[in-house]
Amino acid sequence: MEGGSEPALRVELEQRFQLTGTAQQLIAMLASRQTDVDAAVDAHVDANPALVRRAPRRCRWCAAALERGRCPACSGTGADVRDLDPAAPADAREQVLRDARTLVPAGHEGDVDLVMALLDARGLLPGGIAAVGGPQGERLRVALDAVRAVAPPGTGEPDLRACLLAQARWHAEHGGPALLVTLVRDHLEDLGDDDLAGRLGVTPAELSDARGVLRTRLTVAPLPLGRDDAGLAPPDVVVREVHGRLVVEALDAGDLGLTVDDDLATLPLGAEAAQWRDAHVADARRLLYLLDRRADTLRRVTAAALEVQEDFVRHGRAAHRPLTRAQVAERLGLHPSTVSRVVHGAVVAVPDRRVLPLAAFFGTAEAPREAVARLFASDDPPHSDDEARARLAAQGVHLARRTVAKYRAAEGRRRATAT
Repeated sequence: MEGGSEPALRVELEQRFQLTGTAQQLIAMLASRQTDVDAAVDAHVDANPALVRRAPRRCRWCAAALERGRCPACSGTGADVRDLDPAAPADAREQVLRDARTLVPAGHEGDVDLVMALLDARGLLPGGIAAVGGPQGERLRVALDAVRAVAPPGTGEPDLRACLLAQARWHAEHGGPALLVTLVRDHLEDLGDDDLAGRLGVTPAELSDARGVLRTRLTVAPLPLGRDDAGLAPPDVVVREVHGRLVVEALDAGDLGLTVDDDLATLPLGAEAAQWRDAHVADARRLLYLLDRRADTLRRVTAAALEVQEDFVRHGRAAHRPLTRAQVAERLGLHPSTVSRVVHGAVVAVPDRRVLPLAAFFGTAEAPREAVARLFASDDPPHSDDEARARLAAQGVHLARRTVAKYRAAEGRRRATAT
């Protein structure tokens, strides 16, 4: 201290919040979609001798308990299929062939056989059948319509873009984002552009949700040769109906058949070998922990949303109720960012075989939007927004006139993108 000046000593304290490696991995796992999780699991199984993949307990597609390695719900239910090979899944093409033959006039079943024989390895019909004229061409078109009616969306399309567009339209008509159609039809080449949301006039969250469905639900092989699930991505969450109740399932490590090799974990080894073994066992247990935490969080978030949106799942958009991610986070005692990570891009299989974005369970105005859409699409549409407002109020839906106008315009844009 000089000349009575104050001490120049200053103490600075800095507190830093630093996530552990496992916590960072958990955050990444919560934000990962099922295809990414599967890829990570495959890599760990290949690299880690302490991680063992045994027979799974539940179906990846509907979460039903497997019977002798086969799902009784997804692999066909006929006695002839079970008796042939109880452990093998039913052939998807054979099932489509049988179902489509019942939809054509008697005596025309051979046309269905011909259409199915013309499908390539992915389930596409290169070149289509437009060039076939006369009565034969008409019969083939009827057969192709029958095949498409019972096959996965996109089957029988003449090329890959038409295949993806047919799938996008199907998802848009069954609860998926209408923006999906626009992306597939007009923007496949520039999906990664940073300014795409602005050019389309949508929010980044809406664009992200549509991209997530495109990446996880659309496939280049709608009806592949071989296994039913080749080229497809299983849902992140499954909502099943059990004895009249809706039950939420998300597959954990045990459901997927993953476990630690107990024989290796308890094998007497020397110090150096034991250190190598223990590192792999710890890595395997960490992965199982992360998978279980992801499944539990997905299950809890979806179940909390389902308590509000059961009618939406059963009856569609008109029964949607207002729900925010923050409300679910508060109910479950989670941070809102955790719920956002779980919801972002995740897809849910519901009992009627639709696959919905988990984000579709959230929102504040879906039911009023649907009421406006149904009113203007009715046989007696209103002549003005003010008339619509009054008629909606009589139905118990109270909206301002400008809100009616906004929803009407948005529905017009949605229908335009879906065509």
